[in-house]
Amino acid sequence: MSQNERRNLYRLLQVQPEAPVEVIKASYRALMTTLRVHPDLGGSTEMAAQLNDAYALLSDPERRAAYDRALKHRAVKAAPAAPAPRAVADPVLWRQTHRCPLCDQAFSKLAPKAPRCPSCESPLTPAPGSECADAELLGRRRGDRFVRGQDAVLYRPGAEPLSVRVKDLSLTGLSLVCPQAFEPGSSFRVVASGFDAVAQVVARRAQGHGYSVHARLLTLQVVRASAGTFVSAKA
Repeated sequence: MSQNERRNLYRLLQVQPEAPVEVIKASYRALMTTLRVHPDLGGSTEMAAQLNDAYALLSDPERRAAYDRALKHRAVKAAPAAPAPRAVADPVLWRQTHRCPLCDQAFSKLAPKAPRCPSCESPLTPAPGSECADAELLGRRRGDRFVRGQDAVLYRPGAEPLSVRVKDLSLTGLSLVCPQAFEPGSSFRVVASGFDAVAQVVARRAQGHGYSVHARLLTLQVVRASAGTFVSAKA
């Protein structure tokens, strides 16, 4: 893959630039298998090829060092960086201010289909049950729960990806089990085989060696209709 490739390879593999090769490998495998990007699992051949090329480059120390130098050179020539991310105090604000609910990157115009953040690539399609979001503040659902346990990958700005287990998903929220505790009000992105969403933590509690997290959906994009996922957009 050419070093002039405009897409950031670290962003493509959803890891930080300083990530060790073990983390890059784990994220690559999660994308290809858990998130079913591999063509044999129903994924896109083009996307799988991009991930293969990105992993091949970043797993080679010499090629990665050369790519990092080129990336740094492009960053110096680019416009000044955007302000540091800020916490989203209200899940409605991101739609009013046109800023990503996860990384706070500004966006001016959304594509008509499957809009995504220009910085972190989080989905920017509002969750279909957002009008019921107030109930999530109280830790209860106004919509039906679709209990379909499945593995997923959780992303937060400036942190490495985490493997989590989604317990259930509804129009307004989801619950999952993860190895780390998150503060109420913080946001995260969770990607599973059938959906991609940004959610805001409502409550958490210790569960075994991890934590059970209850969150309300801010955005929701259905990736494909696969068994074990919620795909309806009816309120």
